[in-house]
Amino acid sequence: MSEGRIRVGAIGCGGRGRAHLACLQSFEDVELVAVCDSVPEALERVGREFGVARRYADAGEFLDTEELDAVIVATPAHLNAVAAQPVLERGIDTLIEKPPGMSAAETRRLRDAAQRSGARAMVAWDRRFNPFVLEARKAIEERGPIVQLVGEFHKSMANLDTGRFPEIVIDNMLLETTSHAIDLVRALAGSDVDEVHSVVRRRISKYKDVHAAVVSFENGCVASIIANYTTDTRLERYEIHGHYISAYLEGVSRGELVCDGERRALSGEGPSAMAAEDRFFFDCIRDDRPVVLPAANLDEAVKTMDLWEAIVAGLTGA
Repeated sequence: MSEGRIRVGAIGCGGRGRAHLACLQSFEDVELVAVCDSVPEALERVGREFGVARRYADAGEFLDTEELDAVIVATPAHLNAVAAQPVLERGIDTLIEKPPGMSAAETRRLRDAAQRSGARAMVAWDRRFNPFVLEARKAIEERGPIVQLVGEFHKSMANLDTGRFPEIVIDNMLLETTSHAIDLVRALAGSDVDEVHSVVRRRISKYKDVHAAVVSFENGCVASIIANYTTDTRLERYEIHGHYISAYLEGVSRGELVCDGERRALSGEGPSAMAAEDRFFFDCIRDDRPVVLPAANLDEAVKTMDLWEAIVAGLTGA
């Protein structure tokens, strides 16, 4: 890393990119020096909003011109790996929005590029840093291991099939926002996957819109992952069960613990998930240490993508 503040550039100036850049404003040791986006309106809006004069429409020119310590990649889902690959090949530490690729193989190529160049890489599955999740996990694991999990994430396909997403994304929406549920369940289980039994269907649309999986982990933990796009609205919820203690989380914005015959609301005290996640990434750079748990480095990302592929393999009536 160069001396002084961490010099950061961003590829992708849409909503997720802007959210990361807003977090950076509170980090005194981080300097946003350049932004890149092929959409002129998005590029100019972010440049003005965050006071960044160095703006690029071409990622190659962006990387050739700027001296960067880190890059945030927050492009549309199907372009994340395409954008991140050359950054990692240049040895630049990279925070990648999810999904890191549209397949496990694509994610492995990112991991291999980072290993060759020595770049740190982290995937922005920020539920790992959610304050309600962290509080619940700590309380449960104080009594013993997590033994069972439920992860649910539902949306409306009718609200998504509007031309916003390309075909490869809309037929794999389990990889988009819903991938948070797959990754969080796997992270909370704290073990590698042993078995996956799943059913995936195209029930009321031409796209995969019903997903139901039972996952067994090598440490004995079991989980249910449920995701559908037949609902009318977004719903996200989790259950975490341990030794006579359970946590029920609604929308990762509230939740309660149930134990000893009582129910107690989780406080959710602490920074937002994205702020905590971004701070963790830049602390790794500042302190010159690897990206490790609880974050999702690319080894972790490959495992989550492998689980996604195992779930989708249950597709019936294709």
